[in-house]
Amino acid sequence: MFQNNPLLAQLKQELHQQTPRIEGTVRAHEKGFGFLDVDNKTSYFITANKMKTVCNGDKVSGTVIENGDKKVFEPESLIESPLQRFIGKIGFQERSMVIYPENMPANLAIRCKINKQVQEKLKEDDWVVATLISHPLEEGKNNFLAEITHFIAENSSIYLPWLKTLARYNLEDNSPQPDTLTINEKELTDRQDLTDINFFTIDSEYTEDMDDAISVSKDEQGNYQLKVAIADPTAYILQDSQLDKIAKQRSFTTYLPDFNIPMLPIELANDLCSLKENQKRPALVCDINIDANGIIDESSITFMPAFIESKAKLSYNNVSDFLENNDELLSNNATLPEQLNLLSSLAKTRTIWRQNNALVFKDSNDYRFVLDENRHVKSVNKESRRIASQIVEEVMIIANQALTMQLNNKIGFGIFNTHSGFDIKFIDQILKVLSNHGIEGFDKESLLSFDGYIKLRRIIDNDEFLTARLRKCQSPADFSIQPQPHFGLGLNAYATWTSPIRKYGDMVNHRLIKNYLRSQPLNEPDKEQLKIMNERRKLLRYAERDIAENLYIQYLSDKIGDSFVAEIVDINRGGARLRLTDIGAFVFLPLSMIHPVRDEVVSSPEEGVIRINNDICYKLSDTLNIKIHQVKKESQSIIVKLVTDK
Repeated sequence: MFQNNPLLAQLKQELHQQTPRIEGTVRAHEKGFGFLDVDNKTSYFITANKMKTVCNGDKVSGTVIENGDKKVFEPESLIESPLQRFIGKIGFQERSMVIYPENMPANLAIRCKINKQVQEKLKEDDWVVATLISHPLEEGKNNFLAEITHFIAENSSIYLPWLKTLARYNLEDNSPQPDTLTINEKELTDRQDLTDINFFTIDSEYTEDMDDAISVSKDEQGNYQLKVAIADPTAYILQDSQLDKIAKQRSFTTYLPDFNIPMLPIELANDLCSLKENQKRPALVCDINIDANGIIDESSITFMPAFIESKAKLSYNNVSDFLENNDELLSNNATLPEQLNLLSSLAKTRTIWRQNNALVFKDSNDYRFVLDENRHVKSVNKESRRIASQIVEEVMIIANQALTMQLNNKIGFGIFNTHSGFDIKFIDQILKVLSNHGIEGFDKESLLSFDGYIKLRRIIDNDEFLTARLRKCQSPADFSIQPQPHFGLGLNAYATWTSPIRKYGDMVNHRLIKNYLRSQPLNEPDKEQLKIMNERRKLLRYAERDIAENLYIQYLSDKIGDSFVAEIVDINRGGARLRLTDIGAFVFLPLSMIHPVRDEVVSSPEEGVIRINNDICYKLSDTLNIKIHQVKKESQSIIVKLVTDK
C-alpha cells in the first residue's frame, strides 16, 4: 500500500532535509566502532556497521540520531579523506588483492587494482603506493577501491623504513640518471688555472660530495686573505636542460640518517664535481680580504671561474684534535698547520664581529645513528660542535656575505634566504611574556623591526627559559628574489652559493655571478621556483623527522625502565615534550606521570610552565631525570615518567 508512494517519499526527503547536519573527523577504534570528533569536547559514537563506510581521519558530514539516551552519528557525505594518496601493505582476501593502509586500523582492507606502470609481481606483505579511486560515501560508489601506482619495497628489505618514508612524502628514492656528463665547452675557455694554490677541504670522514675548499694567508698589515673555492656543477649542467629541470624540481639533496639521495647525478655529486684531493675540478672561486677586526673589505671581493686542485682532504675530528690538542695532522702538506691556525684565529675574530654586529646562535649537539649490517640501530653518538665545525661555518658565512654584496651591488636580484623574526600573530603574547619578566622598552612596532628583534635577542640569549619560550613565536624561514633581512642571522640580506651540489638555489646564484662576469644576459629567478624550494624543504624536514622517530622507536623499544637526562622543549595541555640530551630522542611526559592527582597538576602552554597545587614545578628548558615507560610503535611515541627517590 505504501510502497512507491510519492507522498511518503517526499515526506521522507523533507524530514531528511530538516534534520540538522554536523561535520567532523572520524576516529576509528581498533575494535571496529568509532567516533566523530566535532571539536575538542564533543564527539559522537559511530557503529561498527557504519564505520565500514568511512576510514580513520575522514572528514565527513552527516546526522546525529538519538537512540534512547545515546546519540549516534550516521555519516552521509565525504568532505575530505586522508587516503587520496597513501602507502600500505599488500594482502589477499579470498584470492583478491587488498591493501592495508599504514596508520589505519588493521581491519581496513581496501580492494585494489594495479597501474600498468607497476611491473613487479606483487606478493603478500609488499609495500606500495596507492591512490584512492572510490570511497563508499561518494555518490554512486559502494566500496573502497584503490589503484596501486608504485612499488616501494619487500617487507624484508633492510632499507624499508627509509624507502617508506621517502614514498610517504613523494620524494625520490634514487639519484637522477643522466645520458652523458661532459663539461660544457664554453666553460673550458675562460677559467683561471688555480691548481697551484694550496686549497684543502674539511668534511666528515664519510663525505663524498665535497663542495667547498679553502685557502688562507695573512698580509703584512694583518689582513686575512681568504680564498673560497666552491664546486661548480653548472659547468656540466646547462640551464633549462633536462638535468637542470630535474635538479630544479628536487631543489635539495635528501639527507636522512645514513641514507642520502643526491639532487644531482651521483657521478657529478660524488665524483666529477666533488673537490677531491689531488683532482683537477671546475670551481667558482672568491677572493676576500678581512681585516683584523673581522670586517670584510667589500672592494676586495673578486669572483672568478677557475680550475682548482685540493691538496688535502681533512676531517672535522682531525682538524679539531690538531687545533685543540696539538695532535698530529693527517696530511703531509707543509702549508696546512699555518693555514689552520690562521683559520682558527679568523673564526674567533669573525665570531666576535657577529656577536657585536649581527647574531650568533649557540652551538647545539648533533646526533648520529650507528647501524649494524641489517641497518638496525646499535647506538646513537652525540657529536658536539668543535672548533673545525666553527671554522667552516664562519668561512661559509663570510663567502655567502661576499656573494650577497655582489648580488646587491652588481645584479640586484638572486635567491636570498630570508627570515622575518617574530610572527605577527604572537606579538601581544610576546609583549605579555616580556612584561612578566621585567623586560621593558618594546612595543609591537619595535618587536617587528629588524633592529628591535636583534636588541631583544641579545637581551634574552643567555636566558634559556625565555629563549625556549619565544622560539615557537618565530616566523618560518623563507626565500626571496630581492634582498630582504635575515632576522635570525642579524644580517640585512643573506644569499648562499656554497652548496650548489646540494641546493638548486645555490646553482642559480652561481649562474648569475658567472653570467655577470661574462657580460651575458641576467635573468631574474622564477618565483615559482621559490614555492617549489619552500615546499621541498618542508617535506624533507618531515621525512627526516619521521625516519629519526622510527629509528629511536627501534632503539628504545628494549630499554623500558632505563634512565636518561632530558630537557623540556615544549609544554602542551597534556604534559611536556622532552629531548634526551645524550641521544637526541624526543619523548613525552604526560601530566599523569608528573603528579598522581590529576586535578592538582595543571599545564600552562602559554606560560611555558607546569604547576602542582598552583606552584610552578617545571618549566621550559628545565633538565629532568626520567625513565622510559612505554614505546608505542603504532603511534611513533615514547612515553616517559619521572625518576623519583621512592
